[in-house]
Amino acid sequence: MGPPDAEQRLLLLYTGGTIGMTTRADGALVPQDFGRLAAHLRDPDELPVGVTIAAFDDPIDSSAIRPGRWLDIADAVVELAGDHTGVVVLHGTDTMAYSASALAFLLEGVDRPVVLTGSQRPLGERRSDADRNLYTAGAFAALRDGAGAPVVPEVTVAFGDVLLRGCRSRKVSADRFSGFASPDLPPLAHAGVSLEVTASLVRAPGTGGLRRTGGLCADVAALKLHPALDEHTLTAVLTRPGLRGVVIEAYGAGNGPSEPWFLRALEAATASGVVVVVTTQCDSGAVRAGQYATGAALFETGAVAGADLTFEAALTKLMALLDRHPADEVRRLLAVDLVGELSPLV
Repeated sequence: MGPPDAEQRLLLLYTGGTIGMTTRADGALVPQDFGRLAAHLRDPDELPVGVTIAAFDDPIDSSAIRPGRWLDIADAVVELAGDHTGVVVLHGTDTMAYSASALAFLLEGVDRPVVLTGSQRPLGERRSDADRNLYTAGAFAALRDGAGAPVVPEVTVAFGDVLLRGCRSRKVSADRFSGFASPDLPPLAHAGVSLEVTASLVRAPGTGGLRRTGGLCADVAALKLHPALDEHTLTAVLTRPGLRGVVIEAYGAGNGPSEPWFLRALEAATASGVVVVVTTQCDSGAVRAGQYATGAALFETGAVAGADLTFEAALTKLMALLDRHPADEVRRLLAVDLVGELSPLV
């Protein structure tokens, strides 16, 4: 596995987030002009590769992101990637796992690394993790094998000392520098004295050229089960005008209430064409239809088991599939591993 090569060139795309923020007079962090970060990156000693820097005109705090922004990011990657050997997307941490999952389902023919990263503290602050994350992401994006091929041609998240598959990543801490994890899939790589990649986990590069051919359906909702959930709340969610899909975060391996009002509401929703996918509230593990009696009743309503999909992956996969397919095909494809979002035989 060869080191990054100075003849390579990376695309660095700034979308917003803490890494490029500055402190306002009242102490709050707000997005700032990208020039400071760009100037920092133009130091030739900072990265062992050439860098093309691009930025959105309106960088945002990632907590303000909307589905349309995911399309904009995907389109920017496709438009600007060109002959760059890798892409680094600078993004806020709050919704980075959502964006990484969305990009994994939106981008087709991924034949080079597309690495998302950010930081818990802004660049330039004392003890900031921004430098470390930025240059680790760049190193992974530039990593080539002995034949010159990209080592990790996937959508990934680089944070702390790990490289995670984007559609398996989750933000697990609001303040630790090791803020992201992949509970049901080991990291694709670790960054220490050297970059250590577990090649057996990495997906093969895509073919046909980097592209986006589909969009996202935003007519979706999410509902987390809890003991105080009542019929009024459930009905309000499931009868929203135009609703096409719902992600339910259930207990354990896919369990939920067995009261008639709960099951009737779900059955009515699925009968009307709404796709209901069930994930687990647990940090790891999988939803298995029918493992417990309460779970069996839930899936008899027509809901689909989400296996070990993260909530972020379940939501964005549902949105991508609903944009392309009718409900029955969406239900089928939710159980199919499309971009590495599901573990085998779960």
